[in-house]
Amino acid sequence: MKPKTFSTVRIVEPFPFTYSFRVKKDDAGLSILDFFVMRFPFRSREAWLEKVSTGFIKVNGDVVPDGFILREGMTVSHFNPRVTEPSVPDEIRILEEHPDYIAVFKPAPMPVHAGGRYYKNTLSSILSEKGFGDLHIVHRLDSVTSGIMLFARNASFARACQTAFSSEPVNKIYTALVSGVPESDTFECHLPIIRSSGYVFKTGDDTGKTALTRFKVLNRYTSHALVACYPVTGRTHQIRLHLQASGFPIADDPVYGPSPEKNPMQNRAISLRHVALEIPSLSINLSLPPDDWNYALNPV
Repeated sequence: MKPKTFSTVRIVEPFPFTYSFRVKKDDAGLSILDFFVMRFPFRSREAWLEKVSTGFIKVNGDVVPDGFILREGMTVSHFNPRVTEPSVPDEIRILEEHPDYIAVFKPAPMPVHAGGRYYKNTLSSILSEKGFGDLHIVHRLDSVTSGIMLFARNASFARACQTAFSSEPVNKIYTALVSGVPESDTFECHLPIIRSSGYVFKTGDDTGKTALTRFKVLNRYTSHALVACYPVTGRTHQIRLHLQASGFPIADDPVYGPSPEKNPMQNRAISLRHVALEIPSLSINLSLPPDDWNYALNPV
């Protein structure tokens, strides 16, 4: 397969910034050092220890030792005097504008909102710069996934979307280039999903959240296939995990792919694309052009 390349990229100048967030129930009981090592593995344990020791990391406004134990509801802040954000593709497209919503094409790798190493190079921030401020995020795409994103332009429509996603039929279609060639034209996976560590999840644990994805083979190649993915539920990394569990992982996925990396950095696009979204109760029917359903690859 040819590596993905982009004609233009977006780069921002380094800037100072303080990240701030509340400790969630699942993270209570961790030391401040273990928390940062687990949740933000793009830095080494030694690097996070130095930041705690220099006072760049605080809890409830106070400098704390690296063994300080977090409790639910505490406020953790991390000051970075020189944030250098990774570049992102400069390929956002407005697909549809409506008084209640906008639909856009999100390229990958690009996060939807601020977090981790990203603040300005996010879809929400870039749309704000383009004049689309005060948007409400009603669903999400992984940073490494490209495709359709829907934003509400007012609170009432955001609530209507939340109701639709939680209690009504919402039809979503993704396409994925997978390693291996399924014999059956259709298959499905219903394994539950649970967090493994950090941003990595796993299937097969009965205590996980229920999940269901259906698949249909669109094209077969020598050692790969293009598969349409129909997620019935909406768990984190669901399609990626269910393809892995089915024996046909996304070909270039560094976390759940055929050759998982030891310390994967989710800083490049994978061959997973959100190509269609239908919300019947809101009369929303969005689809990318046919060319965007496919992936350029060498015959394999």
